[in-house]
Amino acid sequence: MKYSNVNNLDDCIVRALTFDEYSNEGSDYSATTLIKSPQQVILQKENDNAIVQDVGDLVWARFGTAIHDWLYRANQNEKDLICEKRHTITVKGKTVSGATDAYHTIKHEVIDYKTTSVYPVKDGKVKPEWEKQLNTYAYMWIASGYSVRSLKIIAVLRDWSQSGLLRGGSYPKTPIVSLDVPLWSEQQQLDYITQRVDVHKKAEVEYEMLGTLPPCSEEERWQQPDKWALMTKGKKRALKLYSKEEDAEKALAKSTNNYIEHREGKANRCERYCPCNQFCSQYQNK
Repeated sequence: MKYSNVNNLDDCIVRALTFDEYSNEGSDYSATTLIKSPQQVILQKENDNAIVQDVGDLVWARFGTAIHDWLYRANQNEKDLICEKRHTITVKGKTVSGATDAYHTIKHEVIDYKTTSVYPVKDGKVKPEWEKQLNTYAYMWIASGYSVRSLKIIAVLRDWSQSGLLRGGSYPKTPIVSLDVPLWSEQQQLDYITQRVDVHKKAEVEYEMLGTLPPCSEEERWQQPDKWALMTKGKKRALKLYSKEEDAEKALAKSTNNYIEHREGKANRCERYCPCNQFCSQYQNK
């Protein structure tokens, strides 16, 4: 990967932002790679030398790394915790690895640290990809002879604020929250890992033999649905948004001096977070 520095950040900052010690230690897939779409994984691997990322876009990723390092250093000598342990398993002839932030030997609990925004956690829910990731880790611990009774995410909320807290509702009371993650059965965990290995293996064979890639699903693309906005002439703000065009048409028929504006749903991951969208025919031909 190549880096740009559009905003002319200082050299010391650029070095820090581009410093990355991550390694999957030669495994075919990591726990997080399994979650990604095969198309993204293959395109990123094939175009790694051509992908350009601005260093300013790496700030929050490196902030997350710094939080992990701080928590590791503070807890590495605790007798009840095993910190930063990497496991590797073999499934369908492929090696899958995962590094767990911490394992509590008394509670038999797998713990993962996340640096995220308030929005994903404000209702106390766990993102589906987090649930998949932690259950993959759990299976790795079980395969290594450990017992796993619970899964937990400790989330550091980078945009938490006192003003948000004053608004009440489901806003987190502190900038650090703990989330209990649903624990699957051991068979469910293995079935998930096997299914994802099969999906990635099939995509690799298809790409090698035919040069084609399976498209990303709407879920993988974070695709937002189309909306139809009931607008008033001369104003920019919608009176109301509708999920169906016919509902918007009915509302329009009952109003005057209004019109309907179609707002195409965006694929947020593709547009904002995928480093290889410039090489993706699905994105380019949207």
